[in-house]
Amino acid sequence: MIVLVGLFCLFHFVLTPSMPKVDLFIQSLGIWGPVLFVILFIVSTTFLFPESIFSLAAGAIFGIWWGLIWVTIAGFIASFVIFFIGRHMFKNSVENLLKKHPKLKAFDEATSSFKIIALLRLSPFNFTALGYLVSVSKAKFSSYALASVAMIPGFLSTTYIGYAAKHAADLASQYKKTHSLPPGDSIVHELTVYGGLVVAVTVSIVVAKVALMTVKNSNQVQ
Repeated sequence: MIVLVGLFCLFHFVLTPSMPKVDLFIQSLGIWGPVLFVILFIVSTTFLFPESIFSLAAGAIFGIWWGLIWVTIAGFIASFVIFFIGRHMFKNSVENLLKKHPKLKAFDEATSSFKIIALLRLSPFNFTALGYLVSVSKAKFSSYALASVAMIPGFLSTTYIGYAAKHAADLASQYKKTHSLPPGDSIVHELTVYGGLVVAVTVSIVVAKVALMTVKNSNQVQ
């Protein structure tokens, strides 16, 4: 709720005046708008910039479904780039470290599991950090790539939050000027938007908690 209120304030009081210019700029780029977004996502997340910021922005700029599509494409490419950077630059150093500290092998074995990788993707574990950690483990790229599908629920949740925050800010601005809902809008539509937001956030939290508990229990068994 704090995050949602903060995002609403950000959009309503800071970004709303400039959003029409941003929308026009993105539209003027045509297909290069999403391409630019994908490139910025890949470059920034490789250097540990939070991917959630891009997911929120995608929902605000492109809407729910197109935002989810562009974030998913960018997320997959970025995760693969991170994996290959980690594997080719840090692999030897980590192997030498494991030889000196055998206890770390348990962690290496855990992150080599498709199940653990997928569960960590469902959890709030940092997007970039997980990619680098798995890249220096014994995990196969095929397992890592397949487990990356588990990123999509999180992307959907944050994209929806970005869309809903901008929608609420736009609605507040419109109502302040006209004291009525925008043409074609309705109470039912608004309830659907925010009801979907509640469902998306709730499901994301529940899935994350279950994933973290499963990872914890798996580590205890090992």
